Amino acid sequence: MKHIWNFFASTCLTVVLSILICMTAAWGSVLVIANPGFFQSLDRTVLLSRLFGLGKQYPSLTLWIFVLILLVFLFAINTFVCTVDRLYTVIKTKSPFRYFLPQVVHVGFLVALIGHLAGSLFGFRSYGNIAVKGKVIAVPHEEGIFARLDDIDVGFNVEGEMERLKSTVTILKGKDAVKTYDIHLNDPLIYRGVAFYHADHGRATTGFVLDVDGEKKEADLDGGFTDRGGKKYFFGAFYTDLAIDGEGRPYSRTNQYRNPYQEIISEDGEKGFLGVSDIGSKVTIGGKTITLLEYAVSPYAVFTINKDPGIAFIIAGSGLLTGAMMLILFIRGEKGELMTRRV
Repeated sequence: MKHIWNFFASTCLTVVLSILICMTAAWGSVLVIANPGFFQSLDRTVLLSRLFGLGKQYPSLTLWIFVLILLVFLFAINTFVCTVDRLYTVIKTKSPFRYFLPQVVHVGFLVALIGHLAGSLFGFRSYGNIAVKGKVIAVPHEEGIFARLDDIDVGFNVEGEMERLKSTVTILKGKDAVKTYDIHLNDPLIYRGVAFYHADHGRATTGFVLDVDGEKKEADLDGGFTDRGGKKYFFGAFYTDLAIDGEGRPYSRTNQYRNPYQEIISEDGEKGFLGVSDIGSKVTIGGKTITLLEYAVSPYAVFTINKDPGIAFIIAGSGLLTGAMMLILFIRGEKGELMTRRV
């Protein structure tokens, strides 16, 4: 046991591991530059859970990550053993306060490393979460938690450059609103460790404005409408290049999205297909004439949703490391100045 302890307490081991870590990181950097698409997709999920799956499929691209994890693990053990070994000596000899500072640097490094490990094991990164104004979306990996885009405010200056961006989002737990926040660039909404960053925005067609026998109706793409007599109509599948097979069921001949049609089904089971490529298109279902007046357009925002449960450890560890390093420089600098004056 003593031999193992002395092995990990070796300064020579620290130097060797540092060199190997740098070499492995350089190897990985070359692979990342050569295969950006692969590593971008790897960065979108929890690292370790995805890594073990991809490691079997693409060993030539992921081997360096496993090697780096092993080397950092050994380096962490080396740092811990060296720190304990040195602290024992410092306490036993009742050394001055400044001799504790290098060990505080080591502790800060270990705490930050624990934070990164927690984020890799239990955190996630989710890109491209589209929220339409007034609609609710599920928060990924957080069961029962939802987000609703209440409003979006974008302003531009006379040169056409964006000078103001604010998206108001409400977090819901089940059906209950628990937090509302105005998200700005670099100012995310944070709820239970989950951060919502505004990534993009725009306007999209979210439904149709229809004339149903002289009555104006607005319907969502995934919804329907009710006529003045109370009969309900629902939107079915969306079809392109409409054709009818021998059993009377619609299908699409191409994937070009030419001549698009929207299936409309009444509560009585009557069906019709409304052409949605041209304003003024009509269809008659059960004696009711339905005319496309215009498209309903709504603003939307795209959010990047991240969770890093180790962020507090990373901040604390980085603070310890940085603070101790500054104190080391300050105290040693003062000592050197005093020695110069004595000479």
